[in-house]
Amino acid sequence: MAKGKKWTVMVTLCSLLLGVLLMFQLKAQADKPNLMGSDNVVAALAPYTSEIEQLQAENDKLQAELDQYMKGAEASQVASDRLKRAQLQAGLTPIEGPGLEITLDDSKQAVANGDDVDKYIIHEQYLRALVNALWNSKAEGVAINGQRLTANSAIYCTGTVITINDEIETPPYKIEAIGDSEKLSKSVEVVEKLVIGLDEYVQLYGITFKEDSVKDIRLPAGTLPNYKFAVPVKEGS
Repeated sequence: MAKGKKWTVMVTLCSLLLGVLLMFQLKAQADKPNLMGSDNVVAALAPYTSEIEQLQAENDKLQAELDQYMKGAEASQVASDRLKRAQLQAGLTPIEGPGLEITLDDSKQAVANGDDVDKYIIHEQYLRALVNALWNSKAEGVAINGQRLTANSAIYCTGTVITINDEIETPPYKIEAIGDSEKLSKSVEVVEKLVIGLDEYVQLYGITFKEDSVKDIRLPAGTLPNYKFAVPVKEGS
């Protein structure tokens, strides 16, 4: 056999042998189960676990902030509701509703000779007595000639005029009260007849006293006094 041909045969046999060995190696790798140990699984999941924990921490933080916001919102709403109730009770809010309307006016009759002129005019004590009767019968708001009465209101006489809330008012005087008109009327009737005797003055001297039940009365808001000396007491002092 020639030397070149012999060399060719040997290379061919070596290639075949190498191919067979490679085939067995690949088959062995294919038949081997591709299993991952528990340590490897933990290692593979570690990045995801860390991310989940981070997201959970952020979620907890946001939930805490939301809870704080809700508590603050609830506290703010409670404070707002209390303020509105306080303003309503203090007469600082316009209101409307059914109630009673009373009209008082000086007499148009000429004063008889030697008679007392005071019997022919409306006095501040009439207004005060009627207003107190309305409050006592659970009136929810009272005004005189559009002047809303509050805890700081005053009705007094200055010379020949009546002053209400530091404003001079002249007759006729219209008293408006929101509440149960029947209860208001009964209370007013007792005061009008038994306390100040206006029914007699109406008959004898022509003073005007009239009351009407009204379905819709609108009262303006009252005003707060201008405090110059009083200041709130600080807590703990």
